Amino acid sequence: MTLVRRHLVGALVVVLAIAAGIALGGGPLQRDAVRPTGATTAPDADEDAGPSADDVAAAAAGTLHGARLEGRSVAVLTMPGVPDETVAALVAGIESAEGSVSGTWRLTDNLTDASEKALVETMGDQLVEQLADNAADPEAPGYERIGQLIGSALATRRTSAIAPGDDALTIRQSLAAAGLVRGDGDARQAPLVLLALGDDLDDFVVGGIVDGLASRASGVVVAAPSRDGDLTVLDDLRSVSTADGLDGEVGRLAAVLALATVEEAPGGSFGASGADGLLPLR
Repeated sequence: MTLVRRHLVGALVVVLAIAAGIALGGGPLQRDAVRPTGATTAPDADEDAGPSADDVAAAAAGTLHGARLEGRSVAVLTMPGVPDETVAALVAGIESAEGSVSGTWRLTDNLTDASEKALVETMGDQLVEQLADNAADPEAPGYERIGQLIGSALATRRTSAIAPGDDALTIRQSLAAAGLVRGDGDARQAPLVLLALGDDLDDFVVGGIVDGLASRASGVVVAAPSRDGDLTVLDDLRSVSTADGLDGEVGRLAAVLALATVEEAPGGSFGASGADGLLPLR
């Protein structure tokens, strides 16, 4: 573990422990609280090194979640490569923050694989011809346009969830029939979207989809296992907030908390490598 990493973990332990109301002078974070002056003890090779950042984040999550998402609805989307347990943990976090999940959706390899670009563009052409003008920009690049269509199907720019309209249902049915998106066909359209990234994608694929999606939702948070890779493509896309460390408790906590701030302050960068800090706690 590098010096920077040790400092990061140590700082997170202190911040989260205080936020959770854990007294540092006693309890599970205490280690040999009192020693006689001048006494020395040889380190035990088998001694527990203490709680990790993820351990403390898990313990503090309930307190930090509070009621930050009270009355808010979130659509949870995942890219290929996101484990089921990660999706379940994100859903549990949203509900712990007193939010609701309108539905969970998986974008398939057929949608995200750059070799399937022709299929994506053809589907976009067909849907744009069928639907109202505001469902997607017919002049937008293929992946940005498909992102707009996904947003029109699953999300809304209103402040509360709405029942899916005819256009939304048409998009859902068409994308499902083409094997591009899987999910709950009857789910309400939600103002907030949490997009979880897994396998590394081509830059123009992830950038286009997220850009299009953000134009049709009130707020979008994108979370990934690390800052290196797809999240770096989104650094300049200030319409969404991001969180790295999705494969651990810290990243998942940051992603859920970011949902509470993204509408008023989009563009935040959170997680272990986030430019704006570990957690959005305003």
